Amino acid sequence: MFQFITSDTNIAYKLNIIEYLPYILLIIIIIVLFIYGYIRIKYGFWAIQPVFHVYNIGYMIFPPGIIDHNLPDVNKYTNFKDIDTIVFDKMTKIKTTKFIHFIKTNYLQNKDNTFSPKSANIVPYFKGHSALSFVSFYTEDSVLFDTTDKNSIPDIIPNKKIIGLMTSRPLHIVINGKTGANFDAYYVDYLCVDTNYRKKGIAPQIIQTHHYNQRYNNKNIIVSLFKREDELTGIVPLCVYSTYGFPVTKWTKPNDLLGNLSLLEISPQNFHLLLDFIKNTRSKFDIFINTDISNIIELIKSKNIFIYVILLEHQIVCAYFYRKSCVFVEKNMEVLSCFASINETSELNDVFIHGFKLSFWIIADKNYFGFCAIENISDNNIIIDNLILKTRPSIISPTAYFFYNFAYPTFKAEKVFILN
Repeated sequence: MFQFITSDTNIAYKLNIIEYLPYILLIIIIIVLFIYGYIRIKYGFWAIQPVFHVYNIGYMIFPPGIIDHNLPDVNKYTNFKDIDTIVFDKMTKIKTTKFIHFIKTNYLQNKDNTFSPKSANIVPYFKGHSALSFVSFYTEDSVLFDTTDKNSIPDIIPNKKIIGLMTSRPLHIVINGKTGANFDAYYVDYLCVDTNYRKKGIAPQIIQTHHYNQRYNNKNIIVSLFKREDELTGIVPLCVYSTYGFPVTKWTKPNDLLGNLSLLEISPQNFHLLLDFIKNTRSKFDIFINTDISNIIELIKSKNIFIYVILLEHQIVCAYFYRKSCVFVEKNMEVLSCFASINETSELNDVFIHGFKLSFWIIADKNYFGFCAIENISDNNIIIDNLILKTRPSIISPTAYFFYNFAYPTFKAEKVFILN
């Protein structure tokens, strides 16, 4: 039997909704307050920062972009006594040596992997920028003993022991679509604290003081970009995705490309070819983030990033972006990370996948990489979907980017391109 809804039934239904509306609103308010309280307790520092919290419903409906246009104020987290922020290019050789040593000792060190960079793997990331890069040091007073003269009492030498640090370097950001936003931001990197001083509230002080000094030293850039792995905070991310790790011991050398297809390594001499391709394809992404061209070239020259492209009748149709990670896993095998890719058209998916396998093999063979990491961002999802058909990933790690002092809805990872 069919049941016909009369106009009286319709009116009664609407009246019921109106009757329960206050209760619905009350439940929503309670949920929002619960989330707010949870974040305040679990992420006390982040709760007062200019970021897009998950309880900011207003930002979800009307994203403001820049949250705070004013220069930051001093608060309980700013620490000018123990923290100094300096321009990266003005660091002395001794300071740079200490900086590198501290990172090697305290950054990304755990039982599963080891981060072991050299100066040549860190310093180039801070060269070739059109704006200043910064580094902040949290130090405490200590002493060294000069024992060169064994016949006298050792001299006491005052020393500043590094307890924690963080860096920031400039990026260019373009949001495609109706907003058409175009602005610069600072990418935060190497935030770390001495293993013996962790869980003492030092990291929040470094972030807050670095942000304060950075804003006052460069008033033209007021947004920062963080990358987070593993545990994600209660902040609405720019994008969220997984990073996949694949052992490559059973991979075999792919066949060469056939016909009118060819593989080309990008160098400073032919970089203009890649630049033209990027200009023609950047609109396929909802947000496009890159560092200065001169910085990218510096990273290519120093072999910290590797870029390969596929040519179809002398025109680029695919591009692959790899990073020397300096991370060693599984019996000291270094990780080669594919952090971005561009596939001009889905009609070339098979060629695109083949080009990845061939370019990865060439780079790994020449530079002794023994493990593959792929971030599921930009067009890398096409590659990952193919690889997992035959190779089981040994690592799947949640990864996210999030803005500091900028609120915008989350982008799909395949619509995000980041080259830095």
